[in-house]
Amino acid sequence: MLELQRNVIFGQYVDTGSFVHRMDARVKLVITFIFIVASFFVDDFLGFGLAFLLLGVFQVSSRIPAGYLLRGSAFFFGFLLFILVFQVLFYPGESSGYLWRWGILSVSTEGLYAAGILGLRVVFLYYVTTMLMLTTSLVDLTNGLELLFRPLQRLRLPVNELVLVFVIAIKFVPIFIEEVERLARAQTARGVPFDEGGAVTRARRIGRLLVPIFISGFARADTLTTAMNTRSYRGGQNRTKFRVMKATAGDWAILVLVTAWMVAAWTL
Repeated sequence: MLELQRNVIFGQYVDTGSFVHRMDARVKLVITFIFIVASFFVDDFLGFGLAFLLLGVFQVSSRIPAGYLLRGSAFFFGFLLFILVFQVLFYPGESSGYLWRWGILSVSTEGLYAAGILGLRVVFLYYVTTMLMLTTSLVDLTNGLELLFRPLQRLRLPVNELVLVFVIAIKFVPIFIEEVERLARAQTARGVPFDEGGAVTRARRIGRLLVPIFISGFARADTLTTAMNTRSYRGGQNRTKFRVMKATAGDWAILVLVTAWMVAAWTL
């Protein structure tokens, strides 16, 4: 039986009522941006260790269980490991640094170091964006992005519409996963064993679900469009908010702390 909702958590929102969930969405978005930019400047294991330590503090404070996060990232880690193996085997290292070599395949100290840094950087980016999704609701994420990009409206850019499309695209990921699982259960009830056979056989059986998934996706998009039109949704500069965001002194203090911490991780 496929259990994709337990194994893929990207795009889901888990409300635990922690102070991380109550933080201003704009501050969380800026903190995420700082994390992302800093990850491209940090290039050693000690710096990433310091950065992951701060992320661990955020996770503990958000009350999201580490087991839930790890179990939901199993597919991502498996795919990343597959990529890193190729990174190591085909990395053009120095001749003196080869640990093993056979034809065009090799394992070198430079390749292992580069794969390690690349793996930490990708995991860090995934961890940061996943924590943002898990601790920020769809409404807060949309409002926060609209407020941050509001100055671009002076350049006649359709900020509200672009942000809405971006957020809906991300939040549709768990909806599609739920749809795949529902269709797989229906097929299993008709005698299709998704948990039997080799990898190719299983992939072929899942591939047969693509057509009904796309049809269901278009149907959901049509329903969402009808619902928004029925409620007279209009994006734009004069759109008002039911919930007015207000950053507290604690939010600004956390932003300053994160900035200083990531600068220290970069320069360490």
